Amino acid sequence: MGLCLLTACAERVPDSQPRSEIITKDNVILIGKFVPPKEPGKLTFILLHGLASSKEEWYGFADKLSERGYGYLAVDMRGHEESNKTKSGKEVNFKYFGRPVQGSEWFKMPEDVDCMVKHLTKKRHIKKTGIALAGASVGANIALIYSASHKSIPLTVLLSPGLNYVGLLTAPALQQYGNRPVAIAASPKDEYAYKSSARLMDIAEDQDVDAVFFEGKKNRHGVQMFDGKFEDNLLDWIDNKTNK
Repeated sequence: MGLCLLTACAERVPDSQPRSEIITKDNVILIGKFVPPKEPGKLTFILLHGLASSKEEWYGFADKLSERGYGYLAVDMRGHEESNKTKSGKEVNFKYFGRPVQGSEWFKMPEDVDCMVKHLTKKRHIKKTGIALAGASVGANIALIYSASHKSIPLTVLLSPGLNYVGLLTAPALQQYGNRPVAIAASPKDEYAYKSSARLMDIAEDQDVDAVFFEGKKNRHGVQMFDGKFEDNLLDWIDNKTNK
């Protein structure tokens, strides 16, 4: 009996190996770093970076997430950094994704998030309802588009979203998001992201979305808004929304 109980417990404990290899539907190998939550019931965040960047841009914030007991999976998105090959060895580079139209590599990015979620649930033993999303720049658009059509995502963080980045539209996504918590952040002199965020906040008000706005400094974009105080305020909001 004792052995059975120990085995059952082991199946529920997230694998603590940090390196993650996630295979997309079209066999692109996505490389990520996983750190499990330190406290039972704490969310695990999928962290999505901006265009021409990498998972490393999130590491400072990820460390603070971990300090507060949360888990995270930071992933190089398709065609970026280490996520640059398919299983057959074909090279994948965002610079050659072409026009942002339906069926293009750009439009496969939200679909890739589903593979990340399945990695967490099946290989890391994270509950589906315990997975939140945070994205920066185009990663914010991807996070919102995925969250809007997957109601199991309890909370979403959007840093410098745009109404349209590479054909990925946020306004229709927010209209179907529902009343779950969402944090939207942008800096006043980052004009397109700021105007886009203002429009998204208007939509949130019209749709009764549980939205909050955080203002960055000057023209800082995405994770550049992190200055110590900014991310602490964001983390306080996350704590408030998840510890009820």
